[in-house]
Amino acid sequence: MRLLDIPHRGRTLRGALHLPADTDAPVPAVVFCHGFGGNRAEFGYTFVRAAERMAAHGIAAYRFDFAGCGDSEGEFEDLTVSDQVAQTTAVLDAVAAHPAIDAERVSLLGMSLGGLTASLAAPLRQVRSLILWAPAAVAVAMSDEGAKRRAEAIAEFGYDDFGGLPIHQAFVDDAEDIDPFADAAAYPGPVLLAVGSEDFVLEPGVLERYEHAYAGRLDLHLFDGVGHGFETVPARERLVELSAEFAARHA
Repeated sequence: MRLLDIPHRGRTLRGALHLPADTDAPVPAVVFCHGFGGNRAEFGYTFVRAAERMAAHGIAAYRFDFAGCGDSEGEFEDLTVSDQVAQTTAVLDAVAAHPAIDAERVSLLGMSLGGLTASLAAPLRQVRSLILWAPAAVAVAMSDEGAKRRAEAIAEFGYDDFGGLPIHQAFVDDAEDIDPFADAAAYPGPVLLAVGSEDFVLEPGVLERYEHAYAGRLDLHLFDGVGHGFETVPARERLVELSAEFAARHA
C-alpha cells in the first residue's frame, strides 16, 4: 500500500493505493467511495480488507477520503452529493492516469452515501463495473415526512443532526436536482448490489427501482438478518469476497 494524494478544487483528497504484488503490466483498478461521515477504512476496516482482497485477485484498489472527511482537506458542512460525484470523477481520472493502472479497466465501489455517489458517477466515466453496498438513495429521495422533519430542524438549528453530524441546507438544495434511479440508469455496465434485509435505508420499493434502473445488468445479493453495516463476521466476509470476485470477473 502507498499513499496517493489527488487535488480537487483547491483541496487535497488523501487516499491509499493497493497494488497487486509481482506484476509489471498495467492492472485493472477499483475506486472505493465511503459513506456519510466515514473515511477510507469504512466500518470495521472493511474497505481495507476489500482492497487487500482485490489486490490478491490481481486488481488495484484506491481508497480515499471525501473532502471534509478523514484526512482530506475541506469542510464537512460543505458536503453535497454533486460535489462528491465531482470528486469521484476526478479520482477516477487520476487513478486511470497512474502508470500502474490500465485506464480502460477502472471500476467503482461505494458504500451507503458513497454507493449513491458511485452510482451517479459511473455513467460519467463509463467505468468497467459498479459495486454498490447498501446505496443510500433515500438521502436524495426522502419521504415527505422525513423531508419535513429535516426542514424543521434546519430552520430551528441551522442544520439537521444526523447521527452526530450536521446536514446543512446546501445538501438539501443539491438533492432536489438528483433522481437516484433515473440518473443511475444511464450506466450501461454490470452492477453488483448488496443490501441487508434489516437495512434502515431499504425503504419499500427501493430494490424494485434499482432492478428497473439496471434491468438485466444487476447482480442482487440480499443479506438476511443484517442491517446497514452488514454487522456480522460472516456477512462482512461474504461481502468482501463477493465484491472481489465480481470485480475480477468484469475486469
